[in-house]
Amino acid sequence: MKIISHRGASGYAPENTLAAFELAVKMGSKNFEFDVHLTRDGKLVVHHDYDLKRTAGRELAIAGLNYAELKKVNVGNRFGYPFERVPLLSEALDVLSPAAEWINFELKNDDNVYPGLEKELMKFINARPGIYEKSLFSSLDYGTLKRLRALDKGLKLGYRGQRLKTALLLPAIMRAKAVGAVNFHMNLRLAYKFHVAMLHKAGMRVCVYTVNKREDALKMERIGVDGIFSNYPDILSKAKTEKEVRR
Repeated sequence: MKIISHRGASGYAPENTLAAFELAVKMGSKNFEFDVHLTRDGKLVVHHDYDLKRTAGRELAIAGLNYAELKKVNVGNRFGYPFERVPLLSEALDVLSPAAEWINFELKNDDNVYPGLEKELMKFINARPGIYEKSLFSSLDYGTLKRLRALDKGLKLGYRGQRLKTALLLPAIMRAKAVGAVNFHMNLRLAYKFHVAMLHKAGMRVCVYTVNKREDALKMERIGVDGIFSNYPDILSKAKTEKEVRR
């Protein structure tokens, strides 16, 4: 079972920052997940939300900023870090790619808020030797997955189920198969053995998010999931207390 560093080692350092990625590598991570956006001047950057309200307390949308403006904003207020900026995708990969065996690029492009994001990302990936082969591309937005598939018939895609219930799992599997997804990413609350077996029967690998408790990680391992996204890359290497997980 893959332990996938979710936004880097985001349980210990500010999420999706170079500090979080460097720490994940230092902790021995080989599998990584992060989120990709596009600035006003066309720079691919790594951040989760569409704006900086949660990470920086600023009412600023990434789509409305040039990178020269974005990089001045401190998104590293947590864990005692004095300053961390939103990194360029190239900077994140410079840190991660030497250690990476598998990279999940999560595209944030609901309703095509960043026209051309998929094309820019593929151009970037294809210009970096060795990245394409270890990459998987996922999104909550189905239109984004369809645009990716149109760009590259051989691309490895991950379908991410949103607000799923048991009754909606079969239609979601059909949608995932329709775009040729090889992975299905599902919320921990829906990760039951029967559901995992259904997805495996459909020919897809199953990764579960976000697993931050050791007992949940061990349960996922028992029921046969292929990977878990965790803020704690060391989740299976040491026991964790409830206090550690929630801090």
